[in-house]
Amino acid sequence: MITARTLILGSAAGLIAVSGAQAADLPVKAKAVEYVRICSLYGAGFFYIPGTDTCIKIGGYLRADTTFNGGAHGAPAWNSDLGQQNRYRDYFVSRSRMALTVDTRTATEYGVVRTFGQGDFQFTNLGGSSRNPNLQATNLGNNPQLLDTAGNGYVAVEYLFIQFAGFTFGKSSSAYSTPWNGFPGNINSSLLGGNNTDTGVNNIQYTAEFGNGVSASIGLDDPTVWDRTAVYNLGIPSAIGVNGTGSNAYAGVHAPDIVGRIRVDQAWGLFQLSAAAHEVNASYNTLGAGGVPNALSEISGHPETKWGGAVSAALNFKNIPTGAGDDIKIDATYAKGDTKNVISTSGASPNFAMFSGSGNGAYQSIGFGATTDGVYLPGSTDGIELTEAYGVRGAFNTTGIRTGRPACSAATLPCGTVATRPTSPLPRVLIALPTSPTMPMRSLRISPAIRTSTCRSSVWLRAGLPSRT
Repeated sequence: MITARTLILGSAAGLIAVSGAQAADLPVKAKAVEYVRICSLYGAGFFYIPGTDTCIKIGGYLRADTTFNGGAHGAPAWNSDLGQQNRYRDYFVSRSRMALTVDTRTATEYGVVRTFGQGDFQFTNLGGSSRNPNLQATNLGNNPQLLDTAGNGYVAVEYLFIQFAGFTFGKSSSAYSTPWNGFPGNINSSLLGGNNTDTGVNNIQYTAEFGNGVSASIGLDDPTVWDRTAVYNLGIPSAIGVNGTGSNAYAGVHAPDIVGRIRVDQAWGLFQLSAAAHEVNASYNTLGAGGVPNALSEISGHPETKWGGAVSAALNFKNIPTGAGDDIKIDATYAKGDTKNVISTSGASPNFAMFSGSGNGAYQSIGFGATTDGVYLPGSTDGIELTEAYGVRGAFNTTGIRTGRPACSAATLPCGTVATRPTSPLPRVLIALPTSPTMPMRSLRISPAIRTSTCRSSVWLRAGLPSRT
């Protein structure tokens, strides 16, 4: 009996042990590993940096373009060998660029801290549409394309800024600028007639939001690299060269540009008023050829510093009757002693030296114009005579002339737009008025054009007097 009982109990214990082992072998659903945690607080594309509360978005674009009878990325043939149409000019120039953007947002107990940066990896034909030996030589210190040789290239810095509690610090668009900068409908920065800081200017600015789409911004822009054009001392030997330009006699930077805007942003569109104050100063009354100081410069004195400035008004009409997504952008600017806010590109303001064919007994007639903030002739002018400039530009943008194509930003073209703009056939009118030592050339430029692309079509117009003193 005892033996039977022992066998029964042993069998039961064995069954329990076997059942336990089988239960332990059943598969258990593992907890999912979240390699990338989506951050939906700031829009599409953001994700959390692992181990932090910081959201990051990586973006950018890649673009390759070729311009015929013009400068890189559609720049007009308005000076140099291209302007002369001589034997050194290239019939076309190509550029390839990859832009990389990094955008971060971090929520703190005092508000969201944002950082943003953009770098452009790019390569352009060495010489930029010219085979002139002075532009091809990579050992020249003044050659801006020293690295555009085989196997090399550039990394250009655009925006680099920090935003916090309404403040912006770093390299960003000026508080003066419109949301579209110099791109109401065009894809390059050569549509003159207004302000453009699309590649950023070092600045500090503050923006206050008042509700209902009304805001105001005030800022201090560093004019050293971006906002200055030139001051000409007409007393320098050969002050104005055969190409209409002279030697820059600007003095050192003493004060930042003071800028601001008031903006109303509604469902119907946008209205903005902007203003800027800009210091114009000169080095010395006596300078050597090329603006180089000499033994008499320090004791010769200097003209009194003056302040110039600019004002602009901008309008954007959205969802106009021509179709959903269509809009009109237009801005008008007047400047005195602040020419960069009218004759502005993504780089330096251009000077103009354009040649026509031979005729009337002359070899190549020429029209030229210099971009200056002011001029002075010691002993003759009342100090620095500030240059006046004004212009109007705008565009009608439509998405309704093609099917199956999304609208895209004409400024950045992230969707791979292919656009063309013939440079030479465009109708242009250049009226040059007589010049004198105190009255530089005045010119009227009218350049209408139609641009089409796979994403967007724009019709834009520029008209104005680029310079008048």
